[in-house]
Amino acid sequence: MDTTAKIMKSEPTISILILSYNRAKYIAEAIDSVLTQTYRNFELVIIDDGSTDQTAEILSQYIDPRIKKIMHTTNAGLHARRAESLTYATGTYTAVLDSDDVWTDSDKLAQQVACMEAHPDCAVVGTFITLCSPAGETIGRNSYCTDDQRIRSAILSRNQFTHSSVLMRTSLLQKVPGYRDTGLAEDLDLFLQLGLVGTFANLPHYMTAYRIHTESFNPQKQAMARAVLGIIQTHRHHYPHYYRAYVKARLRLMYLSVRALINRK
Repeated sequence: MDTTAKIMKSEPTISILILSYNRAKYIAEAIDSVLTQTYRNFELVIIDDGSTDQTAEILSQYIDPRIKKIMHTTNAGLHARRAESLTYATGTYTAVLDSDDVWTDSDKLAQQVACMEAHPDCAVVGTFITLCSPAGETIGRNSYCTDDQRIRSAILSRNQFTHSSVLMRTSLLQKVPGYRDTGLAEDLDLFLQLGLVGTFANLPHYMTAYRIHTESFNPQKQAMARAVLGIIQTHRHHYPHYYRAYVKARLRLMYLSVRALINRK
């Protein structure tokens, strides 16, 4: 057995989950950002939800034995595929990368695994993120609280994790319901579930790029606000500052409702 194989065998395995639907324009960049990670002991599971673009052709070009492709012929929707994706997570840790996002630091996984190994009670570790346009141009940055106490104090008012940035402990994922049908923001609900069985952390480094496809008002923002409000109410007894978060979510929903009325005129 060569040195690389020995190292990989001794390292915890990471199951990386990429969901895709008609993201042919972006998915190669997402996959390449996984394959350039310095941490090598992973399996990459790509679940395609019945894409009708060139996704299948692009995926056929990847023959890395660590990549598993699950190609569905029908579109079941995001929630169904998110729930399905967790059934493929067999590694010690589970990472998520949306098919239009990118890991921008090749040491991301290595640093997250080091954090998890040093803190056996940690359920979720994320990173700071760079916001980018559909063309990949940087348009902003988001930072979050980094320690468990501060993350818990803030998470109902503002999600402290970006979905594509997180590494989760698989054994703790198996202790919670997983992605639930919340309409939207099912990732926030999942993180809040995991916080009941483990601790939180964020690495204070910009290691993930999150693509924003529109800055204009759209009905999905209203749906997202309603979903977040419902999630906040579900977890009101589990995290501090519920009323502050509730008022903030209500005000946001009111603001978006007014904007919707104005846009109809």
